[in-house]
Amino acid sequence: MHEGADKIRLGPGHGRIVVPFWKSHKKYSAGTWDDRLDGLFSCGVNYSGKTILDVGCNMGIVAYEIAKRRPAYIHGIDVLKPHTRVARSIFLGSNVESRFDTMSLGSRKLQSVLNDRYDIVLLLAVYQHVRRGLGQEEADRIFIDIINRTQTIVARVPDEDDIRLQSLIEGAGFTLSHRSKSPRGSAVLAYHRH
Repeated sequence: MHEGADKIRLGPGHGRIVVPFWKSHKKYSAGTWDDRLDGLFSCGVNYSGKTILDVGCNMGIVAYEIAKRRPAYIHGIDVLKPHTRVARSIFLGSNVESRFDTMSLGSRKLQSVLNDRYDIVLLLAVYQHVRRGLGQEEADRIFIDIINRTQTIVARVPDEDDIRLQSLIEGAGFTLSHRSKSPRGSAVLAYHRH
């Protein structure tokens, strides 16, 4: 393959080159799917029969792996439309009821999309992206609202020294029930509120 072969050329008169989203989207978190799944099934959380919100669901691969544990419902939200399209496609072959919405967590429509309650909320390496994009105050407001919709949270934090998300979760009355470190250095944290 010659250099630039992965670029898509438009027909005559368009005069521009379109780079596929997976080549142009800046990556903030490295790792394979195995890295992303590490710790999710050994954290003491039972996904079976539960309603789950996956915040920053990406292409739905994590949600699909969780679907193998037979939850009642999975709701994914991601800011990139190509990601949610892939997630919807993957779930066409699943018996688990699902919904995948494309939107920024800063959208005014978020409240109308979220359910009042979820059994489990997944916050997998997403808080730092929202904070970077919307600022600390707005990110905190959004995540406090999401946190208050559940009794169980599974979070992946890329840097355990940045304790802001953990502080929000613990400040809402959650107790850390499990912690594991992935080979790439992130931590999976499971929290429960009784």
